[in-house]
Amino acid sequence: MSDFFTRRNFLAGVSASAFAAVYPPEFISLLETQAQNSKPLPLIKPKALKPGDTVGLVMPATAIDTPEWINISKEVAESLGFKVVMGKNVGNTYGYLAGTDQERAADINEMFRRSDVQGVFPIQGGWGSMRLLPYLDFELIRKNPKVFIGYSDITTLLLAFRKFSGLVTFHGPNIRSTFNDYVSDYYFRAITSSVPLGLLKQPPLPPGEKVEKENRIIMLHGGKASGELVGGNLSLLVTTLGTPFELDLTGKILFLEDVREEPYRIDRMLTHLFLSGALNNVAGIIVGKMRDCEPKDGGFTGSLTLEEIFRTRLGSLGKPAIYGLSFGHIRDQITLPIGVQATLDADAKTVTIDEGAVR
Repeated sequence: MSDFFTRRNFLAGVSASAFAAVYPPEFISLLETQAQNSKPLPLIKPKALKPGDTVGLVMPATAIDTPEWINISKEVAESLGFKVVMGKNVGNTYGYLAGTDQERAADINEMFRRSDVQGVFPIQGGWGSMRLLPYLDFELIRKNPKVFIGYSDITTLLLAFRKFSGLVTFHGPNIRSTFNDYVSDYYFRAITSSVPLGLLKQPPLPPGEKVEKENRIIMLHGGKASGELVGGNLSLLVTTLGTPFELDLTGKILFLEDVREEPYRIDRMLTHLFLSGALNNVAGIIVGKMRDCEPKDGGFTGSLTLEEIFRTRLGSLGKPAIYGLSFGHIRDQITLPIGVQATLDADAKTVTIDEGAVR
């Protein structure tokens, strides 16, 4: 085995032999190959979806809480214009997970293997996607690129597919999400058209409003930068630090969001990123909506505001940075392609997707 298993980006304290005893040899081989190859994999874009295409629904993480949601999810996908096949394990449970790690991974591998399936859609996130990583066939995914879209815990898979398969993925609604006109516009343009999304716009003002109040974008630090767009859920991104799945953020436009994390926890995670050096060479940072991240009763006496945390942890980097773009655990979320070129103009408080994400 290579010296990869003794380096910083391997799991601290776990010997190579113990690791090999637990995980498939294909996974070990993948990590060794990645360790020897310093260059990122060439970008691969999935084929654009069209009405009538077949999508596979999978459950990579938490078990469904109400069985009827499986039927609802199928109906939602059909209402979007797709034919649907269900992963054979979507109704399974293993504690709080939707089946064993091997079962959940098998459904994803099977959907990428099947020639009659054009897209792979997680039903929901929760927790557990990270447990699948050793059992996913990244070479299979690379050879059969398909639209894969989701968010929250699905962040783990979005970034792993980009790193280990070269696949452009999509940070956007899971099938359990709400598809209003605003959400649907970005969703369908991202996955069905090779035309770049262009300038990203906030949701329209409510009737009678003349000035934006709820969806303001705040500049944390001025400047303009272009680069590959990557990111997702802050909690999941931080969890990859020190593992083979840690993302190289050099020259990247990083986007971050989270939900139900108190300010001190957001502060802790951003400080972790800051101290790890992961943000040293980032090109720019976009913070989305942080839903239910206010201080809770019984917490610390007093609290920094989220804006204060973002200014000290992110604005202090001296890179273009904004806060408030409409993505994350919210009703009105923009679909963001991971792996394509984007431009952040913090002075103008704008983000532009410069490259199409499908072919």
